[in-house]
Amino acid sequence: MAAGRIGMAIFLGSDVMGFGGLLLAYALLRTQAASWPQPALRFDRALASVLTAVLLASSATMTAALGAGRAGSPATRRWLLATAALGAAFVGGQALEFVRLATGHHLGLSADQAASLFYVLTGFHGLHVAAGVAILLGVARRPAREPLEVVSLYWQFVDLIWIVIFTVIYLLPVGGHG
Repeated sequence: MAAGRIGMAIFLGSDVMGFGGLLLAYALLRTQAASWPQPALRFDRALASVLTAVLLASSATMTAALGAGRAGSPATRRWLLATAALGAAFVGGQALEFVRLATGHHLGLSADQAASLFYVLTGFHGLHVAAGVAILLGVARRPAREPLEVVSLYWQFVDLIWIVIFTVIYLLPVGGHG
């Protein structure tokens, strides 16, 4: 295994711990709270679903970029740029959601524990997507097999983590209280 892939595996292992810690904090605070807001009443699930579809589409374009790169196809660059564009759309949509929550619902970072954890978890993920977009653009300038393999690992991880975050924050109903 090449050094880049080993380094990325180590980084992703540490990132699993970071996201895992945040998700554990969310779960503990949510289950121990006397009340917790229902996600369906607080968040724009339609927007979050569209953003999830955008991120899933980016997973498909990343897979296409990897396949094209392995085949030596010039389409590699186009697939990487498509992935970056979808990632940027996701970040833009997330920023729109943050603004709507903060201004339209007066739900800022310090509104309550649920809001704080929402912003920290989704914001941490958004930073990962933004970093991934920058890396994708860099790799697209001169696609080579090893950087392509490494960025693909990173991008697929970021997409997978979003599925967990989306499920936990947007979809799981609050039972018994809230």
